[in-house]
Parts: sequence; C-alpha cells; structure tokens
Amino acid sequence: MRFSKRIRTRSLGPFAILGLVLGIGAGIIVVAFGFGLISRASARGGAQATVVVGIPSSAATVDISTAPPGTSTPTPWSLGQALTNLSLTLTPREPTNTPTPALRPTGYYAAPVDPTPIPTPILPEAAPFPESCDGPGRMNILIIGMDGRSGNYDRAARADALMVAGVNFGDRTAQILSIPRDLWVQIPEYNGNPLHENRINTAYALGQQYGYPGGGPAFQAFAISQAFGLRIDRSVVLNFTAFENAVDTIGGIDIDVPKAIRDEKYPDDFGGTLVLEIPAGQVHMDGRAALMYARTRHQDSDFGRMRRQQQVMLAVRDKLFSPEVIPVLPALTQLVYYSVRTDLSWDEVGLLGCAGPQISTDAITRVVIDSTMVEPFTAPSGAAVLRPKIDVILPALEAFSTGQ
Repeated sequence: MRFSKRIRTRSLGPFAILGLVLGIGAGIIVVAFGFGLISRASARGGAQATVVVGIPSSAATVDISTAPPGTSTPTPWSLGQALTNLSLTLTPREPTNTPTPALRPTGYYAAPVDPTPIPTPILPEAAPFPESCDGPGRMNILIIGMDGRSGNYDRAARADALMVAGVNFGDRTAQILSIPRDLWVQIPEYNGNPLHENRINTAYALGQQYGYPGGGPAFQAFAISQAFGLRIDRSVVLNFTAFENAVDTIGGIDIDVPKAIRDEKYPDDFGGTLVLEIPAGQVHMDGRAALMYARTRHQDSDFGRMRRQQQVMLAVRDKLFSPEVIPVLPALTQLVYYSVRTDLSWDEVGLLGCAGPQISTDAITRVVIDSTMVEPFTAPSGAAVLRPKIDVILPALEAFSTGQ
C-alpha cells in the first residue's frame, strides 16, 4: 500500500491573527512617522515635498507546496523591504510670494507750498564801513546768543537771542535793535535749502547744515538783511558759559531792576526748572545772575526778555569802559579769543574800543520789535509764532539804518 505525503497548510489561530494585525498596524505607524519627518524636513527647505513609497513590482514569492521541509516562508512584502526600497521624489514648488508689510509712519511732515517771495524793504543807505575812529562811517554788528553751553559754534543749532548793534563813528551815536526769535519770515534759498517760511532764528542751523560761506552766523545775517533790508557788517556769537565768564572777569555788573521778578519755571542746566527771584532796585549781579536776568520770561513775555537783554548789554558796556577793568583786560581778551566766535579783526576791535567810550548812554537808542509790531500766528506745524507787520516796523528800520 502506498501513501502519498502532502504538506498541509496550517490554519492561523486567534493569537496569530492578533499578532499579524498588530504587526501590520505598527508598520503603518512607523511609515507614517517617517513620512512626517520627511515632510517637516522638506517644509524647512522652503519647497513642498511629495513622498512616493516604492514597492517592488515582483515581490518575492515562494510556492509553499514545493518548499522543502524546514524552509522559512518569507512574507510576500515586508516592512524592511519597504523601507530599504524607499524612494523619494522631491517636486519643487515656487515659494508663495508673501507681500511686504506696509510701513507705518512714525511722524508727520507737510512740505510747505512754495511761498511767493516777499520783497526786501528798501531803506535809506547807511554810512560806509568806517576806516578810522574819527569816522565817518557806520558798523552794524549782529550779536547772536546761542542756546546752551556748548562751545562748538559749528553745530547746527538755533539762536536763542538776536540783536543788532549799530555804531556811528562820525556823530558818536549808537542804536540797538532786538529781534524776536519766534519771528516768522522767509528763509532764503541756498544750496538745496529751498525758499521757505520759518522762525528767523533757524537760519543759523541752516547755514551750518547747507554749507553757507561763513556758516551759521553769516546765513543768519543774510536772513535778517533779506527780511528787513539792514546791512550786517560783522557778527559775534557767544554761549551761556562765555557770557557768564565774561561778566565774572570784569567783576560783575550793576542792574537797576524796575520790577521784582519771580519766575517759577526758569529752566536749569539739567532739564528741570527752578524758582528765580530778583528784587526790584539796584542789584549787583555776577555772571550767573546776569544770565538768569537776561533769559527769564515767564513773568511777562519774550518782549520783556529782550528789553532786559538790552539792559544787561549796556551794563556790560559801562563796566568795560570803567577804570577798574583795565587790570583784567588781558584776561578778558584771552577769554574772548577762545570762547567767542566773531569775524571782527583786531583792527576793527580797536576801532570799537576807540569810539565806544566816546558814546554816552544818552546817545544810545534802544528799539525792540514788540507786540505792537507783530501779530500772533499759528504756523502749519501748529507752533505759535509771530508774523511781522512790516509797515509798522519800517520806520524803526529806517531810523536804525541812518543812525538816527
């Protein structure tokens, strides 16, 4: 009797089926995890990646009916084969154009419309520049007080005080004209700086910024001459410290204060304020007190401030021509040389030193462009400024130009 042997296929029990399911599920999770890592890496590269998993077309198969006994049966497709034969195809995609965010403005500026040029007033011709102490001749000197203590007069800064002093060498008279710093005038065009309207004291900074010949003092003088028709011959520029030191060098000055002063908002040197009190009557002031008296304005106005500045200037003049100053003249000369900016020559300083003592206080005329000669005006920027009434100012300008 013959027996024929056949390999009988095994049936899978419930635990085997469970293991197979768990194995397939784990494989799917691993592949999905790998897919996520690849996707993240591709995303960092800026291009979107398309992942293609390659499965061999002819998977290894074994005819289990002819497999020798004891031979392991390979699975038709394994996770290892899938990962080994994994192929990636990166399909670059053009990056999305992200629009540039719009810039947000941090300020506001409206360029003024080109103003119509205002004609320069025509004044009677002044006497020519003097050649000797006995005259004839006239010298107009622009005195500029800078705001602050910086000794760098080449910086683009605004003038704090503007005053023109005219000296007649023939008839031994003099005139002082104070100009409000907030006066709204046309600033001349030069080297890219357009003709525009602005505070008159901004001309100093613009002259430095745009390289005007002679710098800030010369352009400040030019702006004043264009606005008022005055001839400006020379200029003197000094700061707070130079003024204080000059007054201290000559031993202080005596001021007749017409009315007691109490300024509760006087600016100090540190960005704060202090309370300033000056009694009425005759007061001897050192450099610091004289500067405070010349700068204080909160108890009245800028117009009162300009009158006090003229008073201080005359007090300094009187002290300079007194005999007690003669011993300190060398020290004063050195101080002026190192701390004051001027285009006066030593010969011209000598002319002033010769004529000055011969001019009495009664022969000095003082003029302030005050509230009767201006009108309050709000600039396009919102600043409170002063517009000059040229027809009202003109008689004073004519008298100044002729030295009357």
